Amino acid sequence: MTREVSPGGDVRAICVYCKKVFNANSGNGTSHLNRHMKKCALRFNHDIKKFCIGGTPSNAGMPSMSLKNPSANLDEVRRAICVYVVAGSHPFLTCEEPGFRFMMSVTCPQFKNVNRHTLKRDAIKYYNEERRVVEEELKNAPGRICFTTDNWRSDHTHDEYMCITAHWVDSNWNLQKRIIKFGDLTPLFDGISLADEITLCLGKWKIADKVLSFTVDNASYNDSMINSLKTHFMRKNLLVYDGDFFHIRYSAHIINLVVQAGLLLIDDVVVKIRSVVKHLRHSIPKRKKFYEIAQSAYSLNVNKRLRGDTCIRWNSTYLMLDRYIYFRDVVDNIVSRDRDIKVYHLSYEEWEKVIELHEFLKVFYDVTNSFSASKTSTANIYFLGVWKIHKKLVDVYNNRHSFLSDMVNKMHEKFNKYWSDYSVVLSCAAVLDPRFKLERVEYFYEKLFGEVYAKETIESIKKTLYELYDEYKSAIGASYSINNNSEADHVDVVDEETEDDGDYAAFLSKKRKTNYEKSELRLYFEEKNVNVKDDLDVLLYWKNQSHRFPCLSCLARDILTIPVSTVPSESAFSMGKKLINPWRSSLSLKTIEALACHQDWLRARGFSCGRSSFFDYEEEVDEEENEEEDDNENHNTMT
Repeated sequence: MTREVSPGGDVRAICVYCKKVFNANSGNGTSHLNRHMKKCALRFNHDIKKFCIGGTPSNAGMPSMSLKNPSANLDEVRRAICVYVVAGSHPFLTCEEPGFRFMMSVTCPQFKNVNRHTLKRDAIKYYNEERRVVEEELKNAPGRICFTTDNWRSDHTHDEYMCITAHWVDSNWNLQKRIIKFGDLTPLFDGISLADEITLCLGKWKIADKVLSFTVDNASYNDSMINSLKTHFMRKNLLVYDGDFFHIRYSAHIINLVVQAGLLLIDDVVVKIRSVVKHLRHSIPKRKKFYEIAQSAYSLNVNKRLRGDTCIRWNSTYLMLDRYIYFRDVVDNIVSRDRDIKVYHLSYEEWEKVIELHEFLKVFYDVTNSFSASKTSTANIYFLGVWKIHKKLVDVYNNRHSFLSDMVNKMHEKFNKYWSDYSVVLSCAAVLDPRFKLERVEYFYEKLFGEVYAKETIESIKKTLYELYDEYKSAIGASYSINNNSEADHVDVVDEETEDDGDYAAFLSKKRKTNYEKSELRLYFEEKNVNVKDDLDVLLYWKNQSHRFPCLSCLARDILTIPVSTVPSESAFSMGKKLINPWRSSLSLKTIEALACHQDWLRARGFSCGRSSFFDYEEEVDEEENEEEDDNENHNTMT
């Protein structure tokens, strides 16, 4: 209702829907107005014309009508367009494409289209807004923050970029990660200059006092970078346990050395397989016949496809071998009859080598894939993964009939050195997984190195954990009550002379407190292990146990945050290839960093394709290739 006063002084109420006029003088009350509002037909039956806009006449002579949204928030529409462009790595020019503008004219006719320059300014504006949100999230992180860092060179501009990713567990015990820097590096950079860049970055984000660890690869400059950073943080007393958990080196370089050495041993066989796959995939009639035989004669799943490989990625070669072995019978049938590829037919001995190498590589593939997860903790499974690889090397080394044994013998020494350098740090994370604890870790060591070495190492791990626990307890600075009847019921009996001794009372109090504080860790060790076959969310476990182990859960939260792979950075570089291409190489460095960071933050909020590991990108490529093959076959059939 709207209120109006007539020239004669009478007050009238007019319905905004049907325009009916009512007497609204103060003496008449409002009951009649309320009754009308409840039964006004136009209030509940909207005229569709109010939600349409006129257009050009149709063939029938009637004006075309398109729906409009009277409640659309045009500012939010503009923001949504920016999110679409940034999250999908689309060019800013998208907003000027006729198809995009037509779509907007249909879905939101009131929206005034923006050009690419305005969209770019919007992207920077929303990046700055989101940056403040991420800064607050990092500030409110309840525990320490871990970092991964890696460098990448653009093939188009030849510029070097550094990616720094922060990892932490939030107050709901969910693992979070955000890219906080995707910036260029000055030419001829070294470890010291990289350390300066990182120090400056952490200072800008105000999180230098929360650092726990840095995970890096084996690049030559990383050692000096880590040493410089560690010295800087130790001088300010910012690291836990004298910085022993600060440097985590990803084992990718060791894995790559072993895998590439293994592939080199049958390089001639791999070349044959690669040639057959390439030939079949590029010949539509032969490829079609191949899959028809696979399905009709051998009852194989033809949704699987022969895969090509990329020489620089050993995992793609492994997947190529995996599919080739799956179609072995079909391959032998086809290749032995086709004179174009008959020369690539594998002998029985060659097949045996391929199968043995495939089995060998499977351990590396599975372990590496599990390490690359970014949504779940990986620190607790790193020990088990590296142990599986180490055990596989030992098994092959002891099998003198294996053609891989000589190669493994050369790699075994390097892997032993890596293991000795990082075993204690990695073992601590494994011990904090209730499926493993001390007993299973000791079992792993004993299987590899014998009983004596295992006992010595377990004692070192226990010592590290107890000292680290004491450090956390001191830092937290609060007393916790733990349900431990054996200690709570204990009463000391002393004589009166000793009881009056103030020094002894202080000593006894300190001793009791120390023993009492350690009981969290002892109780954890004494409890029964969780079934090792359980698919356990280790962070959820510690969340549920935090009321029982308040200090130990804080320690576990931080240690389990440590990422054991630099794969999140590799995923960012994959995204960077889309950002920095021949058509977008003129983007300013500020814009590139804003787009890279903002896209990562949007993906963390749900604007992603659900990938959890870097190898998922390889699977996506495979799916795209399958679709391309199907499209080519359909096109060939139509023509």
